[in-house]
Amino acid sequence: MKTKLLLSFILISYLGFTQQGAGGTPKGLKNNLLQQEFQTITFMQPNVAALKAEDAINDPRGDAPWRFGFNNLVALSLDNSGTWTTLPNGGKIWRLAVHCKNAKTINLTFGGVEIPTGNELYVYNPDKSFILGKFTSEHLYEGQLGTELVPGETTIIEYYVPVNNSMGSLTINTVTHGYRSAGEFHEKAFGTSGACNFNVNCSQGAAWVNERNSALMLVSGSNGFCSGALINNVLNDGKPYVLTADHCYSNPATWIFRFNWQATGCTNPASSPSFQSLSGAVLRSRATASDFCLVEITGGLVNNTVPASYTPYFAGWDNTGNIPSSAVCIHHPDGDIKKISFENDPLVSTTFGSCPANSHWGILGWDSGVTEPGSSGSPLFDQNHRIVGQLHGGASACGGASLSDEYGKVSVSWNPAGSNSTNQLQFWLDPNTNGAGFINGYDPAGGVPVQIDPGLSNIQGASGTFCSGDVSPSFTLTNAGAIALSSATITYGYDGNLNQTYNWSGLLAQWQSAVINLPATTLAGGTHTLSVAVSNPNAGVDENLLNNNASSSFNVVVNGQTVALDLTLDCYGSETTWELQDAQGAVLFSGGPYQDNTPGLTSSSWCLGGGCYVYVINDAYGDGLFSGAGCPSDGSVLISQNGDSLTGLATANANFGTQTILNFCVSGVGIEELSFDAVLYPNPARENIMVSLPFEVSGGYDLYDLSGKLLLSKNIPGQQFKINLSSYVNGAYFLRVRSDRGNQIIKKIIIE
Repeated sequence: MKTKLLLSFILISYLGFTQQGAGGTPKGLKNNLLQQEFQTITFMQPNVAALKAEDAINDPRGDAPWRFGFNNLVALSLDNSGTWTTLPNGGKIWRLAVHCKNAKTINLTFGGVEIPTGNELYVYNPDKSFILGKFTSEHLYEGQLGTELVPGETTIIEYYVPVNNSMGSLTINTVTHGYRSAGEFHEKAFGTSGACNFNVNCSQGAAWVNERNSALMLVSGSNGFCSGALINNVLNDGKPYVLTADHCYSNPATWIFRFNWQATGCTNPASSPSFQSLSGAVLRSRATASDFCLVEITGGLVNNTVPASYTPYFAGWDNTGNIPSSAVCIHHPDGDIKKISFENDPLVSTTFGSCPANSHWGILGWDSGVTEPGSSGSPLFDQNHRIVGQLHGGASACGGASLSDEYGKVSVSWNPAGSNSTNQLQFWLDPNTNGAGFINGYDPAGGVPVQIDPGLSNIQGASGTFCSGDVSPSFTLTNAGAIALSSATITYGYDGNLNQTYNWSGLLAQWQSAVINLPATTLAGGTHTLSVAVSNPNAGVDENLLNNNASSSFNVVVNGQTVALDLTLDCYGSETTWELQDAQGAVLFSGGPYQDNTPGLTSSSWCLGGGCYVYVINDAYGDGLFSGAGCPSDGSVLISQNGDSLTGLATANANFGTQTILNFCVSGVGIEELSFDAVLYPNPARENIMVSLPFEVSGGYDLYDLSGKLLLSKNIPGQQFKINLSSYVNGAYFLRVRSDRGNQIIKKIIIE
């Protein structure tokens, strides 16, 4: 199982403004102490060759942080290390330099920290281009602190104690020697630096500025990167909750949360953009079933929330499990600056790895952008800009053969059976148990909340293909406004005509929803679109028009026939894709890629008119459905109608290479309503079969075998005619009778 956990960091110039801590200038710089000597502790380069040999084994597993550094475990304190200097005003400064030979970066974790009011802690590099601090007691959680990655092989720690102040305490527990960078991973895995991703401030992201401000990067365990997002709760109080993935978990007291690390435009900058950081968090809840982890930031807060200067936004969420019609992910792939990816198609409910059935939302293939390792935990937003999941893993990557991804569902994380506050989201995000199915995001700088805001979503019964023209659709009416919704006007219609009205009345409190069933209707064959709009809420004005419309397209096949596909996968589902085409080559249905390491049966059903079809199955690797070593069985294909096989691919023929094509025909009435029928007798037949039409038809007839191969084609000689079958072997065949007007009928023939 490939997870999207931290894979690396981008080692570029950090000359842009970086804020972790309250800001300020180290006293050692102000008092011109740089020329005075102080203790340097040197750590020799670890056995990088041995570490990389271990990485070669561990990296493909993807079940733990991608190790970019070697942790030197130490206990460097104010008492046993460093150099004290007394300032002219009587204050004191303690300084210590740590030097990691040939390190690309250095980062630190502290424990046993007590910083009395007035004391200040800083961490910086020798040329002062990268300064972290000042750190005070407000940046600690249970005496612990983690720092951002300082570029280079030397880092200076400075601790200031004003005159007559108490000393406090601190101990450096870990000095992390960064020994590898993103470039090495890309060379090995992709041969690219993720150029297919879009910076979040490209034009594509213009409608997602709020959600951009919720997304962040986090440093976990001193040596791993993940993505995450600030997430709102029903109190709209700015509680600094962060949603990420459970497989990103480590002690959150030392986590670093990086905000606003993004390009100002669409082009990658030459050097690192500025960013701000907060440190430290407390675990609130986590669970493996949907791979979620919720923490609350504890360090560097202002008025118990993220500082306003960080432009925070607390994203909304949807726990209903309704299928999103489209999706957006905002993330930090490979520890890079913030990117945005788009999926324009409805999501699918999937099972990922050993997680419970239907616990994840599946992206079958991104329409623009992808995710990559380091994107783990990033938020998945639905079409209403609400979080519906966080990234667990998947196959997508720049240059990848498959662009699929899997996100643990918020609906599964919400209140699982037998759960409590430690392994559910509801306890924290709906603390008063309002029963909210969704909420919008909260912008601390956004002014007065919206009072009247009905919305539409989740059209049901108007998607896919119907084998009759009878349609009974429904949709979900929601209330995102602070005032209860008691009435609204629903207008709806088909194929661009909103010519029908449904007057709704009831009572929906804020964040509540109701399913509305529309009257049934009968439609002709072909493609149709249902459109629905809401207006006139509480006989007043809607304050948010962005969620007032919904639509769904579907296809009607009058007198259609149900045909079943039973596809048995091998262990490499990500290599498999297929299409069903009509006789003219138009794609009617498609499937794949699928998950790896989930061999077994996957079934689909199609509604088809009478006619002949082509099933094309592809394998990206070039060995078909052949399983190879370590997989329990080869794959196969069976296409059937009413239990009768139409065509298929046996396991003995699983190794078909890159592509194989299966042809078949379906008996029954065609897509257009017929004005004629045909009677065949005797059937089963031996040497001849008679065809009787109700009237003279100008056209032709064709005979096919079960594979769809054309055996005979002639003009219709009259209202009744005979077909000689003596040259054909016993078995089943299809006879198609077609008129010059485009109508057709297909009958099944048995030759004995």
